[in-house]
Amino acid sequence: MTSPVYTAITFAPVQGFIEKSRKLRDLYGSSFILSFLSQALCEDAITHGHEVISPALISVTQGTPNQIVICGDFSEVSARTALARAWQAVVDVCRIEIERRLPESKLPGHYTWRRAWDAWGNHTWECFWAQGGSISEVRDRLNQTKRARRWVGINWQGESSTLSGIDAVAWYGMAEKMHPHTSAAEIQRQVSDYCQRLSKALPDSILDATEQLSVPELIKRVLLVKDEGFPARLKATLEQQRLPAIEPPARFTEVNRFEANRWTAWFQGDGDRIGQFLKSSGGEDPVRLNAFSRAMREWGKTFQTGFDQSQGRIIYAGGDDFLGILYRNPPKPELSGTEVLDYFRTFPSVWERHNQRDADGNLLTVSVGLVWAAPGVPQRDVLQHCREAEQAAKQGGRDRLCIRVVFNGGNYLEWACPWWLLEAGLMEAYRDRRGATKTAASWDHLFADVAALEARHGFSGGTNVALGLFEIYFGPSLRALVEAHLWTVGTQPGILGDKEIDPTPTQNRLNQWVVNLAKVGYHLHRQPRDAARPIAA
Repeated sequence: MTSPVYTAITFAPVQGFIEKSRKLRDLYGSSFILSFLSQALCEDAITHGHEVISPALISVTQGTPNQIVICGDFSEVSARTALARAWQAVVDVCRIEIERRLPESKLPGHYTWRRAWDAWGNHTWECFWAQGGSISEVRDRLNQTKRARRWVGINWQGESSTLSGIDAVAWYGMAEKMHPHTSAAEIQRQVSDYCQRLSKALPDSILDATEQLSVPELIKRVLLVKDEGFPARLKATLEQQRLPAIEPPARFTEVNRFEANRWTAWFQGDGDRIGQFLKSSGGEDPVRLNAFSRAMREWGKTFQTGFDQSQGRIIYAGGDDFLGILYRNPPKPELSGTEVLDYFRTFPSVWERHNQRDADGNLLTVSVGLVWAAPGVPQRDVLQHCREAEQAAKQGGRDRLCIRVVFNGGNYLEWACPWWLLEAGLMEAYRDRRGATKTAASWDHLFADVAALEARHGFSGGTNVALGLFEIYFGPSLRALVEAHLWTVGTQPGILGDKEIDPTPTQNRLNQWVVNLAKVGYHLHRQPRDAARPIAA
């Protein structure tokens, strides 16, 4: 009997494509496009008679992961062709929509305008492909293939996008060779004039008159257009080419963090040791791998639907990884840090709804990076902080939440805590000097004590001062709980994580944990009305 052949496919640059997004709307556009391209690859493999093992295909395109495992000899040529065809269809439909609304885009340089869009159609994505005799083998080979990059970049002439600082601004003269006597000021005037007219031609709020976007960033905006029959034209184009649907929300209310001048909470999470789990729990078995993928995708679908209706927005939930934002727009009251904490205190029960367990029957765990961001922090920086906070949660021992408070100047505070301690009521147990608790308690008291002790080097002589201060404000029972669970033992995550990972002395790590708790807790428990007060990190 002939052993089956497995094919693995992915594409890049995924993170770069996401991180160039400046607005929440762009993040949505990125998410829809990535899911659409993954779904197109899966459906093309099925058309060729192969079985897609992972990701499991459910009733929606949104949230389709971009690493695909196929049972069968799905050729590299077929994979590259499917990816290129799907992306080119999106590029063409957006270009044609702009030309329909702004016919001058085709004149006087229709050839160069079209050539610029074709260049993006041909060189935006790099496809990676590998084959092997087992699922683990083909995944290993795919990772090796990704290290040998063959991506072709586009060498633009003329103005750069104000969004990325690299890619050319999308305007009708973007690929023309300018006369040497044409001044830079004249070119910029033409670019600005065109972008202002394009802003007027598109629906309100899709594109600001001052924005100058590259072709990929403009595509993200155009895909979310809802007026003048564009959704129907988009659907018809994709159906005609037998491509999956792109499913933007029927209604989109954008949060503009800079105009609202409000703090927002961003979070990024990922399942812990999923690769190890798959190897130990039948990851080599296509049936079990498919079942796991289906369970995670159904969880993501349910999580996204419920969260978007009540809390904020899930930008991406494709399996065991997700990205979302908590916010509240005027005229509603401003979101407070305590509301964010209340939600994440119960998040493990939300995560466990997928009911996936390891070989010993333990539920899979998750690590999350939570960023409480000031209004003036650029979105691109917020995304970077999300990724770093998530990695800090994993490096700190996994199965925990890492909270990062990011200020407008770029400074930040960070504190990580295992989920079980949050569920045990750590934040709710805080009692200030007056004896007040919960919403009536003032975290200024603990914050001031820590600041005074730090100024006098009060934490340099062991852990008694830090633990004593913790006991005063959180009680003796929680102090005993912390002392009994400093380090991870078996499946029980410790307060400080795995002892072997970080060589820093225990007393330094514990002292810093208490200090960071005081500072992060203070900023999270500040009232929204105090947001205009100067804050020092």
